[in-house]
Amino acid sequence: MSIKSAKVLYTRLLADKKFRKQLEQAVTYQQRYEILRAAGFSCTQTELKIAKNELLQSLETNEELSEIEQEYIQGGSSIQSLLTHFDDYLFKEK
Repeated sequence: MSIKSAKVLYTRLLADKKFRKQLEQAVTYQQRYEILRAAGFSCTQTELKIAKNELLQSLETNEELSEIEQEYIQGGSSIQSLLTHFDDYLFKEK
């Protein structure tokens, strides 16, 4: 997966509560991997970290946000906390 694809994954995590909840309820790394694979994602932890850092940098520099990112922020949620949570959680063994 490319960094661009990792950004698409994060965008989906922001937009799709059902997908996000499905990943959060997965107990093991293998379960999360299967969910991601079934959704068409295959990425490394390094690619996710780079994508997260680029997205957070664009937030800090007030670069144009996607509609999904704007809606997430307007809903009172922190993109930074969500990205950091999933960056760590997706590759956690248990």
